[in-house]
Amino acid sequence: MRIESLQLQLPLPAHQTACDWRRWILERLQVHGEPLRWAITSVLDSPEGGSQVVIEAVMLQHRE
Repeated sequence: MRIESLQLQLPLPAHQTACDWRRWILERLQVHGEPLRWAITSVLDSPEGGSQVVIEAVMLQHRE
């Protein structure tokens, strides 16, 4: 088991409300391990329109 830091930049879905973001972000993080802590640290304008969010997380890796 090991702990790692992770930073992701994700396009924010236009069709979702702020209430849906938590579940959506956790689903993306769980691909990389078990999220212990995470935060939205930045919001960027996307060239295609819309926004992108920068997520910083501390992840628990169960793989050796």
